Amino acid sequence: MKQNQNITNQVSKGNGAITLNKKSQPITAGSNNHTNGSTFDPNKYMIKLPKTKKVVLANGQVRFEKVETDYLPVAPRIAWFRKEHANWSIITKAVRLVDKAVVMKAIIKDAEGRVIATARKKETENGFPDYIEKAETGAVGRALAMCGYGTLQAPEFDEGERIADTPVEKNEKDS
Repeated sequence: MKQNQNITNQVSKGNGAITLNKKSQPITAGSNNHTNGSTFDPNKYMIKLPKTKKVVLANGQVRFEKVETDYLPVAPRIAWFRKEHANWSIITKAVRLVDKAVVMKAIIKDAEGRVIATARKKETENGFPDYIEKAETGAVGRALAMCGYGTLQAPEFDEGERIADTPVEKNEKDS
């Protein structure tokens, strides 16, 4: 069987149907992708966070709206990651600790020790009294998001108007 084959099934649930793909199917023990016998449902742990969204009206005026956005907290991301990769590593270290501020780095390695993702997070005591722990949690969350755990719900990846890698140049009238 091909690893990337997309298998879909319709499962009746109440009045609607749920489409399952290969990733949401339990994998049998002994396979290369063993998930300890069951699947992890991140939707059970999703929370809503407030967000301000910029809206440009037809007349050119700008308005800001308060909306809610989905967010998958770091703890469920770690549980999901551990369920799928029990023998992988999450390593954290303080990159810089000075003047009541810290930069933490998280590294995710596979079972062979290859680096899969790295991420950093800075926090200060002014932001959080437990700023070292908050920075560590943030770095782990970012690294997990880079591996696909909560990526679509990670606010740190919402570039807004600050597109980091856009090949498009701004028009002079947009500046």
